[in-house]
Amino acid sequence: MIKYKGKTLTDEQESHITTILNGDDYAIQAPPGSGKTFLLLALARKMKGHGLSISFNKLLALEAERKFSKSTQCKTGHSLAYGAVGYKYKKRLKKLTGQHLADTQDIGPWDIYNSPANKGYLILNTIRKYCYSADRVFKKKHLPQLPMIDDSKLEKMQIDLLEQSQEIFDKMADQSADLSITHDVYLKLWALSKPIIYKDYIFFDEYQDSNPVIAQVIKAQKCQKIFVGDQFQQIYAWRGAVNALQDESLTKLYITQSFRFGDAIAQLSNQIIQSYYPHDFQYKPFKGNPTVESTVTYSPLGKPDCIICRTNKGVIAETIGQLDANHTVHILGGTQPLGYLINSIEQLKIKGFTNHPDLFLFNNFTELKDYANSPMGGDLKPVLKLIESYGRERLLGILNSTKQNATDAEITITTAHKSKGLEWSSVRLANDFKIPTLEGLPTEEDTNILYVAASRALHTLDLSQCQAASHASFDLAKRLQYEKYQVEQATNQVKDKPIAELKSDVPF
Repeated sequence: MIKYKGKTLTDEQESHITTILNGDDYAIQAPPGSGKTFLLLALARKMKGHGLSISFNKLLALEAERKFSKSTQCKTGHSLAYGAVGYKYKKRLKKLTGQHLADTQDIGPWDIYNSPANKGYLILNTIRKYCYSADRVFKKKHLPQLPMIDDSKLEKMQIDLLEQSQEIFDKMADQSADLSITHDVYLKLWALSKPIIYKDYIFFDEYQDSNPVIAQVIKAQKCQKIFVGDQFQQIYAWRGAVNALQDESLTKLYITQSFRFGDAIAQLSNQIIQSYYPHDFQYKPFKGNPTVESTVTYSPLGKPDCIICRTNKGVIAETIGQLDANHTVHILGGTQPLGYLINSIEQLKIKGFTNHPDLFLFNNFTELKDYANSPMGGDLKPVLKLIESYGRERLLGILNSTKQNATDAEITITTAHKSKGLEWSSVRLANDFKIPTLEGLPTEEDTNILYVAASRALHTLDLSQCQAASHASFDLAKRLQYEKYQVEQATNQVKDKPIAELKSDVPF
């Protein structure tokens, strides 16, 4: 029986530690509130030699440093890279804007970008995406999303940005140059050098959110590696993260106990994955904490602690509803980003230009509306509808009516992305999560967003307005997934048949 800080490990935790001590690499699939940090702390006490714990961000690394023994060093990927490479650029690590880049460097013609600063901004974002990737050369996938309807103009812009990004990156990498560089650049230079980390073991926490550049470096190390996270909480693919826990080359260990909430919320979380993921997906369900009482209800709560939405439109709509009911509201993450977007759309409409990074390539409001109605513009369309329905002044007034601090408000309203890592006693899910239809199913990332939102509740989860988590949606998704699976199986069987057998199947 293994104990750590007076607590006895569960049979499952103890079994995993015993397995890991054999020296092989493992990926630990850990559901929300499953005590993965506690498991790693107990494991570190048993490991031989000196180790390294990699965390997703600096705050997590500092928290880990306070908990782990001295034999385990706690770092972020950037801090490792700085110690090896970044310190050489210490005097050049300054904030770099698109305007500064355009003012100090030759970035070529800028007419199709509407301003030199816009082009500088896009170059810097292309470099950032390249730096986070595992690729050795710049590719089209590193370009930011470019809302251009004209294909010939788009292709010209893509070729130009890739060429200019490579040139600027090379200047940044030059130790004799005076161009400012970002922290991401020295991280990439470190990764390109194929570094060796001299440790006996490495723990990699929140591995599902790792950038490919870090994941590749750690996977290449010769020491024992333990990757930990929840592959169903991967909701950052849009910013370059890869769901590294899906790597089939890693042997999986599963934690099947959550200590955060009771079994009702655990079962609902399981149902989301089992309904929306492919029919043949191998899923290991987890159970809730038997000492915690949790309820999933389809009857509306009067006043939940938090309302979680998928979109910014949902946040605004819920805020309007709660303010109309005379409830005080806090919008998690503040109202400034939403206010900036609303003002920028109005500026584009009136003046024909804006500096907002999501809008500055549009030459007029008509172009923005056309883009919003296209398959790529789904995130902007709801905001345009809100402005059309309520008007800029009323929307800004609504945002200004909210509380800056959560402690001053009765209800917190947020998106699923901002809610990650947080928890509330009672949570209501909004009605803007993706639902299955006969035309198609939610993507895996949309499913993960719903899963993350549902698993923020500790005691009460209100699904009264969330159609995506209804029994009807679950049943439809399962049926569609099964039908899709049957078609795929039949197709594969036909592909596998010899030509002679295929001919014999023909009824004439």
